[in-house]
Amino acid sequence: MAKKHNDLLHLRLGWVLLVFFLLFPNCSKKPVESSLAPDFSLKTLRDEQITLSALRGKVVLLDFWATWCAPCKESIPHLIQIRKDFQAKGFEVIGLSMDRGDERIVRNFINTMDIPYPVLIAPDDLAKKYGVTGLPTTFLIDREGKIREKIVGFNTSIAQKMVTKISQLLSETP
Repeated sequence: MAKKHNDLLHLRLGWVLLVFFLLFPNCSKKPVESSLAPDFSLKTLRDEQITLSALRGKVVLLDFWATWCAPCKESIPHLIQIRKDFQAKGFEVIGLSMDRGDERIVRNFINTMDIPYPVLIAPDDLAKKYGVTGLPTTFLIDREGKIREKIVGFNTSIAQKMVTKISQLLSETP
């Protein structure tokens, strides 16, 4: 009797899933990011003004991160190397710290990690505009200012995916 009940339950679940995928075929696909990246103009912790729209013509990696985030810490040496490898080809990395409170903690972290790229303190509304829900969240923006990739989390395979996508974006002609 229990086996018959389980079989019936699985059959019903199968039908529900089939109907769901027929009615909502695009829900199972990863959305293609191609909207214009929300513009911002903020001062770095080194007191330089960064305006995203002023970087049009370059491929830009935006990295939302925090000093307390272990995967963020793991990603930074990779981002430093990626920047070093691609900067001369028209590529830039912008760090957007989600730390709140004392900026000295972020400054010390930047110095300790020897981060050469610009770092800004991201206001909550900017993270909201970008739909950041976890850290790190990385956006790859093409030369026209469109978001082409959103990556949440970090590991070595994600680092390789970034390198591949950056190479692809740099090879595109606007």
